[in-house]
Amino acid sequence: MTQCNECGANLPDHASFCPQCGTPVQPVETQPVSPSQNAVQPALDFIQPALAGGMFLGLLSSLPFISAANCLCCMWVLLGGGIAAMLLTRQRPSGITYGDGAFVGVLSGLFGAIVGTVVHIPVQIISARFFQSQQQQLEDLFRQLGIEGPMRDWMIRVASGEISAATVLFTFFSYVLMWSLFAMIGGILTVAVLNKQRTAQTG
Repeated sequence: MTQCNECGANLPDHASFCPQCGTPVQPVETQPVSPSQNAVQPALDFIQPALAGGMFLGLLSSLPFISAANCLCCMWVLLGGGIAAMLLTRQRPSGITYGDGAFVGVLSGLFGAIVGTVVHIPVQIISARFFQSQQQQLEDLFRQLGIEGPMRDWMIRVASGEISAATVLFTFFSYVLMWSLFAMIGGILTVAVLNKQRTAQTG
């Protein structure tokens, strides 16, 4: 309830004059809300961009003849997170937050780990014969690096081409931890680059 500016009396709603002193009541001006302020941001669908980025990084990071072309297969993972962030930006032309880029990157790393594990199984079967001729050299390498105990045994089992529930789970969780981290970094970096480009265009 508003009050009269002259006598302080309470004014009824939509009053034109004060009932006590007769002073005209000035209507309260409301500022118009611009369409941009009133617009509702569209909800983001993280699944489709994350699937696309996950397929990209999962395939390129797990196929030996492709990942060997780059000394660090994590570059493919960074690119996969970046692709997911770029696809997510298309849903909201005004831009996405760093949190959105990080989240879609983590999701793409998770989906990529699933793809990579599925691709890794036949690759391991094919490479099993090669491991048999190189097993002694690999064990000597681990010994020189000081890798001993259960970690050494696990790495030898994974490299040997053994396919079991334990080795598949070990491979999957290794991919999840590493790829989700690097894909998240790729998503954040992509958002930073896109925001910088958008600022330069509007400025």
